[in-house]
Parts: sequence; structure tokens; C-alpha cells
Amino acid sequence: MTYTKTAPAITTTTPKAIPVPSLATRLQAALEHARRLTEMRGTADIEVAIAWETVEELQVAWYRHQQNSPTYFEQYCVAHPDAPECRIYED
Repeated sequence: MTYTKTAPAITTTTPKAIPVPSLATRLQAALEHARRLTEMRGTADIEVAIAWETVEELQVAWYRHQQNSPTYFEQYCVAHPDAPECRIYED
């Protein structure tokens, strides 16, 4: 009797893309979680403090993200550079 070792079949599949929630969605979810946890456990619990710390960090990230993105007025001026509102007068 002869035994032959065969290699297992290798199937290549592309992993499904896991949707990444936006910063606003994560902030909203963290805020709701912190509020519910506070209602359930009170303000003296360590997990409540951690939940609110997470909210604070996400708020800072959201603020920094907003500061780096152009305002609607800046976007308008890029699209319409000849508009009177977008003229820049230098001395």
C-alpha cells in the first residue's frame, strides 16, 4: 500500500470590507454609551469615567478634523474664484 500526502486545497478569497464608522458616528455612539452607563452605575464608577474620557477624546478628534477641513465659504470660493465675495484685497 502506498500513501501519498496531498496538500490541502488553498482557496483565496478577498476579505469582505468591514465598514468603518465615521468619526461623527463613533462620537454619537460613545456619547450614548456614556449616558446609559452613567444612568446604570452612577458617576463614581471607573467604567463611567473611562466612557466619558472616550467621549472627550472623540470630541477633540472631531474638532481637529473640522479645523483641517475647508469651510463651505472656502469651498465656494474655490469653485467660484471670480465671485465678489471671494475677492482678496491686499494693501
